[in-house]
Amino acid sequence: MSATTPSPANDALVQRLRVAADVLVHDDHSLDQAHPSDLLSRLVATVADDVASERVWLLMVALAARFPTPGEVEEATRTFIGGDTTDAAIFLLDFALAGAARGSAPEATMDLVTNRVLVDVDHSAKNDVHTGIQQVVRHLVPRWSAEHDIVPVAWTDRSGAYRHLGVAEERRVLRHFGGEAEAVPDVVESAPALVVPWHCVIVAAEVVVGDAANRLSGLAQYSGSALVAIGYDAIPVVSADLVPNGDTFVQYLDTLKYARTVAGISTTAVVEFAGFVDTLAAQGLVGPTVSEVALGTSPVSAPHTERGHRGVAMVVMVGSMEPRKNHLAVLHAAERLWRRGVKFELTFICGSEWGTEIPERIDDLTRAGRPITVHHKADDALVEESYRRARFSIFVSKHEGYGLPIVESLAAGTPVITSDFGCMLELSKAGGTLVVDPHDDAAIEDAMFTLLSDDQRLEELRAQIALRPWRSWDDYAEDLWATLVVPHRSADPTKVS
Repeated sequence: MSATTPSPANDALVQRLRVAADVLVHDDHSLDQAHPSDLLSRLVATVADDVASERVWLLMVALAARFPTPGEVEEATRTFIGGDTTDAAIFLLDFALAGAARGSAPEATMDLVTNRVLVDVDHSAKNDVHTGIQQVVRHLVPRWSAEHDIVPVAWTDRSGAYRHLGVAEERRVLRHFGGEAEAVPDVVESAPALVVPWHCVIVAAEVVVGDAANRLSGLAQYSGSALVAIGYDAIPVVSADLVPNGDTFVQYLDTLKYARTVAGISTTAVVEFAGFVDTLAAQGLVGPTVSEVALGTSPVSAPHTERGHRGVAMVVMVGSMEPRKNHLAVLHAAERLWRRGVKFELTFICGSEWGTEIPERIDDLTRAGRPITVHHKADDALVEESYRRARFSIFVSKHEGYGLPIVESLAAGTPVITSDFGCMLELSKAGGTLVVDPHDDAAIEDAMFTLLSDDQRLEELRAQIALRPWRSWDDYAEDLWATLVVPHRSADPTKVS
């Protein structure tokens, strides 16, 4: 490395190499003022003397300002072992030069984080969407932040490496009020410091996809840190016909091969992830331990009112508009009931849509005068109010990992019609629900008619709700920490258990 004119990128490179040197070259203060070329040469020689994957990984991050993929770490390690220091240096420089097109952030400095807990909240931090996974993140992370030393992180542009959250991102995750973050400018520094874990616990609190998944796989295998994850569901592979972009989820599963622990949010989720782990023996892999840590809920403080907007009974359905949620079956049952003269209004609350068939059917029925309301963006207050005003809710999904709308409805004192299998049946066992086969249109229609016409049956379900045991979000946060983090933390900052 020859002398160069000072620039932000050169200054950042020197900073990153010196941070790496503090770990890789012990007690050598002569490097503090070393020329960049001498610093790099010394680092390469030091790693060549002790070729450990985590040391190779750290040097690659420092040089290229991005997390390397598993294949890149393997190739670098082979070069260190099979060649000399010149070969290793040339390989690393080529790797760094190629980084500009592969997610590097050359002007970013490096914040080496040792023996701490990093929580990957990338999507929840960058987006205002407030559906299932984001709700879990926004209930969990503020509680962990108040009780433990954690570092919430997002990915840099092009998913090159972790970085600290911007101000608006922090508020989306830590202080998300009523379904919408407090309004602040959504600005992140052009070259924020990379957050580089060293013997840490990395919690994948969301599904990690794309290039980020591949880099996270390299981190899990070779960085010396322990990857753990919340297991929501395996719907994109188990029910690939019902969801888009299943191929991105397969990338995430490939990453989870190298996780230490996956905490399934329900018994159903545990079965799905444990089944995946069982297949890894064919690759000679052990895979993560899979444990159940059931989600919590927040009971609604205001009383149930059952008061529709048009003076008739209201039925509410909460969930993204996609085939898996079964909106078309609910619309079919509702139309059959309306034709029979049953009076009620139907309210849909959805954060996102997939395809056009469902909205087109809603438009057809609305033009025909059917009382249908759709809220495409609803804050927590509107969701809670809708549950309280509803005579009952309906959630007859064909596949779920948990089914938050079920417990949210029950927490508001509102009975639920839901599916008779999987996690939905699990949640139904404590009472307050009618279960049906979601593939049977007639069964859905009959259940809706029962709760619209039979006040006694409705009161029986409400009485069951009053006797249900409740699990709080505090319980969930505490149990999840004990399951995911505690087993993998070490008092020795140079080790991960």
